[in-house]
Amino acid sequence: MSEKHQTWGWMLAVDFFFAGMGGAMLVIAGLTDLFMGPETSSLLGNIVGPLCMCVGCGFLILELGRPMQAWRVFMNPKAILTFGAWMMTFAIISGLVYASFGIPSELIFWRDWSGLRHLLVIVNIVTGLVVATYPGVLLARHKGRPFWTGPGLMGLFLLSSLVTGFAGHFLCGLILPPAAATVQGHLPVVLAALLAAQALLWIGYLWIKRTGTTAAEAASAQRWINGDLSGAFKIAFMVLGTVAALIMALIPVAVFQGIAAVLALFGGVTMRMLTVRSGTDRTFLPGEQKYRSRLPQGEEKFLKKIWL
Repeated sequence: MSEKHQTWGWMLAVDFFFAGMGGAMLVIAGLTDLFMGPETSSLLGNIVGPLCMCVGCGFLILELGRPMQAWRVFMNPKAILTFGAWMMTFAIISGLVYASFGIPSELIFWRDWSGLRHLLVIVNIVTGLVVATYPGVLLARHKGRPFWTGPGLMGLFLLSSLVTGFAGHFLCGLILPPAAATVQGHLPVVLAALLAAQALLWIGYLWIKRTGTTAAEAASAQRWINGDLSGAFKIAFMVLGTVAALIMALIPVAVFQGIAAVLALFGGVTMRMLTVRSGTDRTFLPGEQKYRSRLPQGEEKFLKKIWL
């Protein structure tokens, strides 16, 4: 059996990245509207949030295969994948309608409906949080994948989604500044705080996996510490995507803060790529490896024989 049947690929990691960032951007827009007013977040950021989730959906459909049957994902109410698909759908629709309130056009006849806007703010916060956290929940439920199992991954994905969400909103604000710039100026400081928390939580997560869990979990964590994943984790994620981004975010110059946001996004993609790759480590049921060793590999003579 090929490895593709055993693990997910890079497209799922890209889906996790765009979906998490988009969900967090909805949460940030909703919270700033709720406490600071509707003009404190960039209109471009409000639009980009749900569009990012649309991109994530596209990669998910491609990863699952059979795009023309993608509707089946919505049909199993007991599956967590179905729950996530519906939440993402609600978040996309709610986010796009909410963003339309900032478009100065007479065609948007509902722009003055403050009740609808407040309702969408609440929906955006709730569904955005679910979408931002969902990838960690989805992976953590796989008990046969030692690096994923446990509640820790849920918090790490939520935190990373918030990091990328703040980075995305800040970049959008540089391109199309919000009408009220009070929040925009504080985004780099919040981003730096989240990056510091991200570094500490990842160190703690790997330490716990390495020292306080099963042998399989310790071995999977070792890949991140000094194994085949350690280079990308230490250099791409920790040094560039976290520490360097944190330092640049605290420099009160827009160019450096913009670079910090880009590095934070790069770190978010890297983290998801590495986490999905860690799914190649797994524990097996009794007799499962023996069964798989007897499956045809595709090169056997009996598979190539032409029967007349």
